[in-house]
Amino acid sequence: MVQLNFNFHGYRFQESTKILYASFRLAVQALRADVERAQNEAVAYQKYLDAGGEWIGEREDGHVIWDQEQVLDMQIEASDEALMALRKAFVIALYHYWERAIRVSTGDDKAKHDVLVALASAKGITIKPGLSPVRDLVNLLKHDNARWGIALRQSWSNLFHPGFQPGAARVDWYNAVTLTDDDVALVFETVAGSGPNLHTP
Repeated sequence: MVQLNFNFHGYRFQESTKILYASFRLAVQALRADVERAQNEAVAYQKYLDAGGEWIGEREDGHVIWDQEQVLDMQIEASDEALMALRKAFVIALYHYWERAIRVSTGDDKAKHDVLVALASAKGITIKPGLSPVRDLVNLLKHDNARWGIALRQSWSNLFHPGFQPGAARVDWYNAVTLTDDDVALVFETVAGSGPNLHTP
């Protein structure tokens, strides 16, 4: 009788990473819809003003406290900030899910990244070359310190703002990193391709 090679843990890992990534994409769609709505409202409001419509806002002693254009601009900025925070949160979630899955696969619940990679490789699990930069990114986002900032600049430098140069003062490493949806997609592909699957021995 032929023995079927079905790794339930590997199957669950692959399906769960897909669900995580699908959740990210749905959340991005919702945030993008918010941005688009605010942008459309801003255009409509400007047309309304150009056509002689009444200004919406509040003044005090000749100074503008707020106006509708500022409110709409702030809504767009808030949605953009939320989108960046969402990308960073999902990157962390994907890597941590990989870490937990590899601990189960290798039976080691204490080893750090490099040892886990070696143990996983020894068990026949393929590890993508981009996984170490993902580790650097996640640790930078979690710890916001120079150790991981410098490591990430060496392993995945184009995640930083163009022209970014850390100075002598305290560096806000977390906000120095800019992630795109494509970056999150690459993290997903790297994580999913570095874990167990249903055919893993």
